[in-house]
Amino acid sequence: MLRHCPLLVLLCLSFAIPVTAQDGLPAFNQSLESSTARKQLLRGFTVGRMRERSIDKAANKWHANHVRYMIRTQFQARVQKLTYQQSWDKIINDLPGELDQCKKLGMTAVLCLFELPNDNALNYPKGREKLTAFWNDDSNRQLLIKCWQQIAQICKDRDQDIWFEILNEPLDWQDFPKPPKHWRSWAQQAINAIREIDKKHPVVIEVGPGGLCWAFKDFEPLKDDYIIYATHQYQPHQYTHQGIKNIKQTDLKQAYLDMHQPWPGEYSDTGGGWWDKSRLRTELKPLIDFQQRHKVRVYISEFSAIKWAPDAEKYLRDSIELYEELGWDWSYHALDEWPGWSLEHTDDFDTPQQARLSQTPTERAKVVKHFMDRNLQDSSRSRH
Repeated sequence: MLRHCPLLVLLCLSFAIPVTAQDGLPAFNQSLESSTARKQLLRGFTVGRMRERSIDKAANKWHANHVRYMIRTQFQARVQKLTYQQSWDKIINDLPGELDQCKKLGMTAVLCLFELPNDNALNYPKGREKLTAFWNDDSNRQLLIKCWQQIAQICKDRDQDIWFEILNEPLDWQDFPKPPKHWRSWAQQAINAIREIDKKHPVVIEVGPGGLCWAFKDFEPLKDDYIIYATHQYQPHQYTHQGIKNIKQTDLKQAYLDMHQPWPGEYSDTGGGWWDKSRLRTELKPLIDFQQRHKVRVYISEFSAIKWAPDAEKYLRDSIELYEELGWDWSYHALDEWPGWSLEHTDDFDTPQQARLSQTPTERAKVVKHFMDRNLQDSSRSRH
C-alpha cells in the first residue's frame, strides 16, 4: 500500500512438495496441520515507519501483537531528500533499534520490502510500463537478494519473532492475470540467500498478481519449510476506495468519484454482482483451497476500507470474522500513515490537511479493537 492510494492494489481492478525439515529449520508447515487451531494469531497494523510511538501505541492502546513495517526506500528518499542508497543505509542503520523496541513490547515485527534502492527506477517509463521495466531489469533481482542478505545478517542472532515479507504486491501487467513470470525464481533465490544466513525466521510470500490471490489456484509451494503465504484484501475496490482523489502515476484517469456506496452492495469488481461476506469468501477461495491442500499458514498482510465509506465498520467486521474463522493472521492498513485509512480520524470526506482525530472511538475503530483484544486472551492462555 502506498501512502495515498496503493498503486498495485488499485491497478488490479479493470507448491505439492513433500514437507520435510531442512538442516537447522523447523518443519514449520508440517507442524501447522496439528497446531493451527491453537496457535496464537497475529493481529496488528501496517506502519509506514517503525517509530517508537507507533509501536508503543499499537501494543498498549490497541493490544496489537505485531506491526508490519513497509520498507519504502524510494518514498523515504523523496521525503527526506536523500539518494535511494542513502535512504536504504538509514533504514538498515535504524533497524536494530526498532527491532529492540518491538522485542521490549513483545511485538512480532513483519519486515516487508516495498521498494529497492535502485537508481535505474528513475528512468523507468510511467504507468503500467514501469512495472514491466522493473521485472525486466535483472539488477532488481540482484538487489532484492542483497537487501535481504543485509536484513538477515541483522536478524539472524535475534531471539525474537521476525517475519521476512520478500516483496509487496508482485505485479507485471504483461503477465496479468498471472503473477510476474520472474517472480517465482526471484523469490526462491531470495529465500535461499536468506537461509544461508538466517535459518530460523519465517519468510512471507505474496503470490499475486498484485494484491490479489488468484495465482494460488495453481501455485506450487516454494522450497522452504518456514514459509507463510500472504495476500491483500481490498475487494471490491469500487467500495473500499470510493472517493479517493489523489491517484498519481496510475492508469486511472480520475478518482472514484461515486460516493455513498454501501456495504453490502452491487459492485463491478471481478465480474460484478452482489458483494457481501459470502462473496468475500468466494474471492478468497484460491487461497483457502491452497491452505487446505498444503497445510500452510496464511497472512492477510493488508486490508482496509477508506474511512468515509458507508458501513465501513460492517465491511471490516465481515472481513475479520472470515480471517478469524479460517485461522489467518491479519494486519489492518494502517496505523499512523495516511489519514484516509486511519481508524483514529473522523469518518468525514476530507483531504489529509483537513483530517481531524476523532474525540471518541469511531465505529471502525471499535470493530478492529474488539478483535485486537483477543490478543490479550490468547496471551493469557499461553501463560497457563
